[in-house]
Amino acid sequence: MPLTREPDLGTPARSGDPSVTVEVDGRVVTVPEGTSVLRAAALAGIPVPRLCATDRLDAFGSCRLCLVEIDGRRGTPAACTTPVVPGMRVATETPRLQRLRRGVME
Repeated sequence: MPLTREPDLGTPARSGDPSVTVEVDGRVVTVPEGTSVLRAAALAGIPVPRLCATDRLDAFGSCRLCLVEIDGRRGTPAACTTPVVPGMRVATETPRLQRLRRGVME
């Protein structure tokens, strides 16, 4: 029996939640409330680097590779543990994020 690869988008949202519209790297995506930024990005077709995020585990943000920047928010939160909020604008690839991710991997 061959193995089939299924997409693993990080922590799933709860079903039946109201929808939220957010912008990730300029792409608008509507997802259920409670969806992680990581999953919203993936559903918008934007890959975010990650090691620890998986559908089989609760998100805990330990690898720090999925850091993102969110307009109006300080710091660089982990996309796998940050839930979307209406109107959120997220950047997944900036020079700052690339520098931080390189530091994590070193």
